[in-house]
Amino acid sequence: MIINENKANLGLLEQVKLVTENRFNEVDKIALQFASDPKLQWSLNHIDEEYAQNQINLLEIMNSIRSVTNTNSFISHFFVYFKNTDSILTATGKADLNMYFDDIFRFSGKSTEEVKRELFTGDHLRTYLPSAEVREKEKTSRVITYIQSLPIGEISNISGYLVMLINEQEIDQLIEQIEKLYHSDIYIVDEHQQIIMSTSKENELNKAIIPLINMESGYSSFRQNNESMILSHTTDNNGWKYISVLPKKVVLKQIIMLKNWALSLILLLLFAGIIISIVLARRNYNPIRDVVKTIMEENNYTKNLAINEFDFIKQAISNTFEEKNHLKETVTQQTPVIQANFLARLIKGHVDVSDVNEDALQFMGVHFKKDYFSVHIIEIDDCSQFVADDTEREWALVRFILSNLSRELIGEDGYVVEMDRNRLGILFNVSAPDDQTLADRHTFVRNVKNYAQQRFKLKITIAVSQFHPGMTEIGRCYREALVAFDSRLVFDSDEGIYYEQLGGLEQRDYQFAIETEVQLMNYAKSGDYHQVEKMLDQIYETNFLLGDISPELGKCLFYDLLSSVLKLRNGLKTNEHNAYEDMSELVKRLSSCATAMDMLQFIKALYEDICRHMQEEKNKYKDQMYERIVVYIKHHYGDANLSVASIADHFQITPSYLSTYFKKHSGEKISDFIAEVRIKESKKMLIEQSFTLAEIAGKIGYANDIGFVRLFKKHEGVTPGKYREIASRLTNMMEEADG
Repeated sequence: MIINENKANLGLLEQVKLVTENRFNEVDKIALQFASDPKLQWSLNHIDEEYAQNQINLLEIMNSIRSVTNTNSFISHFFVYFKNTDSILTATGKADLNMYFDDIFRFSGKSTEEVKRELFTGDHLRTYLPSAEVREKEKTSRVITYIQSLPIGEISNISGYLVMLINEQEIDQLIEQIEKLYHSDIYIVDEHQQIIMSTSKENELNKAIIPLINMESGYSSFRQNNESMILSHTTDNNGWKYISVLPKKVVLKQIIMLKNWALSLILLLLFAGIIISIVLARRNYNPIRDVVKTIMEENNYTKNLAINEFDFIKQAISNTFEEKNHLKETVTQQTPVIQANFLARLIKGHVDVSDVNEDALQFMGVHFKKDYFSVHIIEIDDCSQFVADDTEREWALVRFILSNLSRELIGEDGYVVEMDRNRLGILFNVSAPDDQTLADRHTFVRNVKNYAQQRFKLKITIAVSQFHPGMTEIGRCYREALVAFDSRLVFDSDEGIYYEQLGGLEQRDYQFAIETEVQLMNYAKSGDYHQVEKMLDQIYETNFLLGDISPELGKCLFYDLLSSVLKLRNGLKTNEHNAYEDMSELVKRLSSCATAMDMLQFIKALYEDICRHMQEEKNKYKDQMYERIVVYIKHHYGDANLSVASIADHFQITPSYLSTYFKKHSGEKISDFIAEVRIKESKKMLIEQSFTLAEIAGKIGYANDIGFVRLFKKHEGVTPGKYREIASRLTNMMEEADG
């Protein structure tokens, strides 16, 4: 019965709330309309400027205020406060603030300063003040004050306030029905728990109860002035509470006696219920005990004596869910690895597509929404300008950068997989290989190469397969991409190598005749690298630029050129083989070259080393021969048959070559050098005084002293006898000086 009464009371409160809320919403709309009025905004900011314009605006604002107060009985007074002029604008005119609140319109019990401080200080956003008594001339009424600071939303630079006074009598009429029906007191409380108005003339609502009303609507009971009271409340969209309070005895007159009987019956039933509960609890406990026992045995749990069986079961279920979530999280963390492994095997054709279903693909995060597939291979040829060391960590960074770059460019049209240390695989999935798709594929390849080269200084090769329908053809796409990749030897493309471009490679041999090889090796033996380089360029141009050589034949050509290098190395008469790499290492290095141009540069470098070595050997031999000629002359200067011809014959060279060679290395003729050696030796003999001129002539290779005297005088300017006399005199003078 109490519940029914409360529901009926709550229903009437809802009606009051709806009507009152609508009226307050009208006030909000009027305030927003006025606050947005350009004329009001202009007057707030230009109150002392353009007097005529300002007066016109004020008149129009007054007319608007008058229109509101005349058509809306809910609003008894409406005025605007201009902060700059400290004035009030109403529907009837404009007045100074002090004069208005001192002589025209007064708030009972409040001075003008108190009114100004309460209404026109700080920022107000849809602020309602509690019901207050006002006096206009001899007329007294109660109003609810609505305040809105201007402009709306401004906190610090407030230029005015809009104030509307709501006639409390209008609200009283709305709630008069419920008040008369139940003799209850009605309270309206705003969102700040401030009592805006009430119908109670004697009993004030205990404000400590308001914070306890935290539900949107409902009813409860409390005590006030030693009397039990019933409280019903509801809440509107703005957070305002509408509260009805009435004495409990008004509702319970007829049911107090029934309540006492019911209480006695309840106590009796409670006692009976306790007895029945004990019996039923003992009966129903056995299944629960069996469940607990099973959980403990199956999961090796130890039951904590501090918790009951239901808590134990709850804890066991929670642990099971935690283990499940942990397992799910572990699987989720491994999903990228599983996906990468699956895609790598799928691209290589190692997956039986017939065993792959949609659920398996969804579990691995793989979604093929379209029918056609193509495989791209990205090979990292050179990353030395980006990484500091050739470590796995640096390579992982390079692969990570290229993977992210490819994923960003490919979007949702495919997947990127790491295939090897320096290789990535991209699986494209498209609707159909039309012109737009092919153009998009070409744009993707070009962008990846450009970004990799320009931003990260990475040199890469991209090989592209054709498009084929169905997952079963992915392995075929990969094989086509590998074929395209192998053809980079002859297709050194800056924008990728496409499988469909390989159809023209039909040459069945290469141009490198035996005569050409012999000529190339002869140039190398002579150390003429200029001619070697010229011939290598001609071989490259003939086979790769002018002919359509296949990648396989191109490799054979370079291996043939490498074999020529190895033949030259084996034929070198030197023990300095350690200066060159091992033969197997040379083959590996040639195989690691990415393009035909790279192979050509590698072969050129090998030939350049050989030519340099041959030049060094030739220069070394020439220097040794000069020293041998000098020694030979010094040992045979006394031979009367010593001549250019005899020396050339001894060294197995021609006399002309000997003369030219000696002149080039010493800067003088070989005959002059022989004469110098003979004169030098004759001087030593002349100083010794023990040999005659004829004897000296014979010792230095002359048959008589006539030729010797002529040679000596030609080079020294004096005869041998005169030289001996001068030398003897100098010797005596030195001895006397020492004595």
